[in-house]
Amino acid sequence: FKLSYYNEYKSYLSTTLATMAEKEEIVLYMTTISSSLEIKKKCQKIATIMASVSDKFTLREVDISRPGGLAVMRETLKDPKALPPQLYSERLGSLGGAEQFFNAVEGNQLVEFLNKEI
Repeated sequence: FKLSYYNEYKSYLSTTLATMAEKEEIVLYMTTISSSLEIKKKCQKIATIMASVSDKFTLREVDISRPGGLAVMRETLKDPKALPPQLYSERLGSLGGAEQFFNAVEGNQLVEFLNKEI
């Protein structure tokens, strides 16, 4: 490596790491095993839409169909009746389900929704 390449790479790496640190992680509680095609489609659509704001948010998908997954989701959300898909932020808590998410998208307020500003 020439010193200039090394310095350029080092600068790129530090910028990338800083950007990653600034992103908010959003958890999508979803399921891969469901008799409802509608639930699967909602989960898939949320993941696709979240890709459009990947510069600000990182999506982590958690499959609740694994043993104990539903109980963990409900405990985390503090909602004993919650069903997937649900969105959660470590910083803000429960963000809501698919209907709230899609309403925010239709109202062009997705970022505000993910920051609980609406």
